[in-house]
Amino acid sequence: MLLSKELINFGKLEKMYLESGWSKDVIECTNTYKIEYLSDDVTVEGYISEPENIKGKTPVIIWNRGGFGEDGRLDEFLAAGILGEIASWGYIAMMSNYRDDDELGGKDLNDILNLIEIAEDMPACDTERIGMEGWSRGGMMLYLTLTKTDKIKCAVSVAGMASLERNRENNFNISKVIEAKLNFLNDTVDNIINSRTALKFYDKMNPGTPILFLHGTNDEKISYKDSEELYKLLKERNKKTNYEFRLFDGDDHYLNKHKQEVSRMKKEWFDRYLKN
Repeated sequence: MLLSKELINFGKLEKMYLESGWSKDVIECTNTYKIEYLSDDVTVEGYISEPENIKGKTPVIIWNRGGFGEDGRLDEFLAAGILGEIASWGYIAMMSNYRDDDELGGKDLNDILNLIEIAEDMPACDTERIGMEGWSRGGMMLYLTLTKTDKIKCAVSVAGMASLERNRENNFNISKVIEAKLNFLNDTVDNIINSRTALKFYDKMNPGTPILFLHGTNDEKISYKDSEELYKLLKERNKKTNYEFRLFDGDDHYLNKHKQEVSRMKKEWFDRYLKN
């Protein structure tokens, strides 16, 4: 349930930075709102960006952030840039910062699923046309979401984590999170890791959702093998569903060297399945 929705206003300098980092359309053609909503009786913070002039039912894209806890949370500026870019393409964009008691894919998964319910209560949202995008840990949240609903008509995973086990070994920060947080959940660490590793549960993901995988070979946070291996497993299992995988040679976790190309590919993917 949506508790509040407050329009974000920016000063001249902030607008200049938004235009420089994204585009003029983000400033002139979209509105971004800070929201609070109930998820399992927990108050959660998030953001919504909308085209300034909405005409009729508009498709929705849910954007899943990366990181854990405070790391990776969007503030008002980043939300206006990231979600505003998507809204400038003609979508209503939504995201959750996840609940404070973040379980890295546990109960906090409901914070994403409940955005679908919020969209269903918004007259402008066309909930027959919902897409999802996940970055890094947000990719893992995307894969988990696809085990719970068939309402996601297409998806984009950027540097998505498909193996918590592999990245626990390779990424000290992920290892710290697991040791500090997940050990306190009512389950064994191995079971928790397996339950969040898409390479283990890929056969439970909705087989009808086309996914575009994007990853850099020099990703220092999440191994590109996560995207590559999940892509191969899904493509073999669901031969009628379109999966595509693009590996960017020499690029990092944020695909900074190919920013414009990544935006173009994402927009074309969403347009193909949510508009055409």
